[in-house]
Amino acid sequence: MSGRIRQSIFVCSSLTNEGDLFNKIISATSKDEAASLFQEQFSMKAKEIFGPFYRKKVHVLENTKVLRFTNQMKKAIYNEWVVNAFLLHEPENHAYLVFIKRADERKLPIPKGTVTVPISDLRFT
Repeated sequence: MSGRIRQSIFVCSSLTNEGDLFNKIISATSKDEAASLFQEQFSMKAKEIFGPFYRKKVHVLENTKVLRFTNQMKKAIYNEWVVNAFLLHEPENHAYLVFIKRADERKLPIPKGTVTVPISDLRFT
């Protein structure tokens, strides 16, 4: 393996009080962590957890001409990196990332380039 870690995600499913099926994609390193995050975020226990599945690595937009920033910045975890996520108006529902350090203390080089990702790929802290 080349030392690159792909983001692992799990699909957590539960039934609502009304009997409807509720599914959410959770970024986590294990099924136990996914179950814990699901319960913490949605106040219900996951009945089924599928995964891990893997998403593609960082989206580097080399040809992006327009990045319109909001005035919001949030700390988040992205692919086991602690980041400052600057929320964007354009492209919509995306964030511009500034990498701070590894959340798991591994010694890896900080990703280069302009990195924007869908907000759904972030785990806010």
